Amino acid sequence: MSSSIDLQKASSVVTYQFTLGDKIAGALGALRIRFFPRPILVAGPFVGEFGHELMDWQAWVRAQVGRYREVHVITYPGREALYPGCRVHSHDIVLEKAGYRYGRFSPAELETMARLKAKELGLHDYDLLTPLHLCTIYHKRYLLSAKYESLLTPPVGGRRRDIAFHFRHVLKEGPDQTRNYPPEMCDRLVALALDRGYSVCCIGHPRYAYCPAGVEDLRTEDLQSSIAAISSVRLLAGELSGPMHLAQLCGTPILIWADGQWRLDNCQRWNVFHVPTYIVANDTHRPEPEKVSEVIDRALRELHSTEDRPAN
Repeated sequence: MSSSIDLQKASSVVTYQFTLGDKIAGALGALRIRFFPRPILVAGPFVGEFGHELMDWQAWVRAQVGRYREVHVITYPGREALYPGCRVHSHDIVLEKAGYRYGRFSPAELETMARLKAKELGLHDYDLLTPLHLCTIYHKRYLLSAKYESLLTPPVGGRRRDIAFHFRHVLKEGPDQTRNYPPEMCDRLVALALDRGYSVCCIGHPRYAYCPAGVEDLRTEDLQSSIAAISSVRLLAGELSGPMHLAQLCGTPILIWADGQWRLDNCQRWNVFHVPTYIVANDTHRPEPEKVSEVIDRALRELHSTEDRPAN
């Protein structure tokens, strides 16, 4: 989608902060969607972080599908797998400029983008669902319902791997430039895993994730393929980021680290299917590979033990 929004203007903030007026408008709009829906829904554009799309957005869109004749979703390219029963359209906002949480665009800018797409598609008599309608926990809890569904699929090639790594490697505009695990540490960590005889692969978007040489490379721009890759492993390991929440929706155990206990608390709060979670550190984005490797060993022992336990 070609947007008329000025990216330079939007780049003045890292995340849009909703005002009291926005929250009231969002509540009124959500109530109208809930009780007086029109025939068509246009959802989006979603221009924020992947984790928030997974846990704070797509489930609310899914819950609306049966209530409308058509649901059109505007999001990043390749994310059709999150929106079954919807017609999915791509916007042209690149991840590096999108901002954090729901992104850096104001409700008015998002509405303009959505109406441009609706006009391009020839849509009439439609509702708009944007992050404005879900802008607080109260909007999400009391005004519109969510529908989380398992994304588990058969493993790639019909076989299970021991570990997938997601090595975040994206430089977004804004202050959060420290979350990438350095490539030399990635190489050391993978070498330790291979020395232990583990089967190893890497997942993520090829533009935003690193894969050491010689490792099975399952990175892809297609989300359905990433879901299949995550469904192919016993454990997904890496710095806490969007793919870890995707693994939780696939039922795949995760091993994570983060700089801040609040990040880990959010991860647990979003763990709607109660997937096993192993913590390496809560005080750094860059734990030593040897420390990560120790937790991987413990996690895989526990997971193997669970797999070997006879069913009751």
